[in-house]
Amino acid sequence: MENRLLIGIILLTGFILAVSVASMYAQAHILSGTACGCQFPIELLIPLLSSGGLLVGSLTYYFMSSHMKTKKDLSPLLALLDSDQRSVIQALAKAGGGMPQSRLVSETGLNKVKVSRIVSDLEARGVVKKEANGITNNVELEDRLKKVLV
Repeated sequence: MENRLLIGIILLTGFILAVSVASMYAQAHILSGTACGCQFPIELLIPLLSSGGLLVGSLTYYFMSSHMKTKKDLSPLLALLDSDQRSVIQALAKAGGGMPQSRLVSETGLNKVKVSRIVSDLEARGVVKKEANGITNNVELEDRLKKVLV
């Protein structure tokens, strides 16, 4: 993601530099009276810079659009869950979509038995998936929910 932002900034900066150099080139030839006899026809400069501006603008928008995504307000959807289930889902989302169940206990402030029951219930409903990892379980949001919540 940071590479896309860097590429967008480089494109924009490069275009501004190119327009500045082309403007100084055109101004120098117009002032010296050699505008018609130069190697690059001045009358093509404005359409060329306009087309280049559209191209650079489009590319910059494409590269930077991933940084302009807004989070959706999912509070009405989460309100359908009871408060304990909501706290488990919010803790998982805050942690990037998954964490060990033992950490989930400490993050939510609920006891181990309650977290275990909530995770089993959410797993049965297809909201989370649970994988054994030694003496604890790794709990992750289902992929379709991870895309929305994280």
